[in-house]
Amino acid sequence: MNILSLNDVSISFNNRKILNYINLEIKSACILTISGKSGSGKTTLLSVLSGLLKPDSGKVFFKGKDIYKWADFRRSGYRNKKIGFIYQSFNLLPDYSIYQNIIYPGILNYSSSSIKEHADYLIKYLDIDNIKDQLPSTVSGGEKQRASIARAMINSPEVILADEPTGNLDADTSKSIFSLFKDIHKKYGIAIIITTHDNYIIKNSDFHFTLVNGSIVKKR
Repeated sequence: MNILSLNDVSISFNNRKILNYINLEIKSACILTISGKSGSGKTTLLSVLSGLLKPDSGKVFFKGKDIYKWADFRRSGYRNKKIGFIYQSFNLLPDYSIYQNIIYPGILNYSSSSIKEHADYLIKYLDIDNIKDQLPSTVSGGEKQRASIARAMINSPEVILADEPTGNLDADTSKSIFSLFKDIHKKYGIAIIITTHDNYIIKNSDFHFTLVNGSIVKKR
């Protein structure tokens, strides 16, 4: 079953084609990687999949439903509840503790007791219990990314979009983060879509494709 699919998706900025008639099917509970040079359209593609950026033409389907036919509030709900986002630069709020950063996206969706229970579970699962009361500036890059993963999972999403999640990490930490992705995919059945230049991650993903100037030129 496809959880996400794109049908002839194109988008341009300032008369430059960023995505060029992309057709893609993303299966449920897989790890898919996207590679390509800077400016090839990787981050734009994630923004389109998340419902943040409407394409100029083409359609984006989540479980067979065209997300850009939805009203804005419904698409916002889709982003909040169905999609978890992980960033290369972590994007943790600097004045909030690790714990506060994790629960922030779930405040509107859970009671205070249930969000605490879920956050506590994720903190233990991701082995960051010892840093939960610290500020992001006081912890390592690997710990920040584990916190970012917990934040992405707080609303129990069906898809995680990870934009260069190991780009700021050393090789060993990158491998440990990817091992977490594999465990999450296996244990929770979450589809994980990763933009990356890391050959280890690419080789160990279920599916891979390369973008060149907004077009898919290679698939695996």
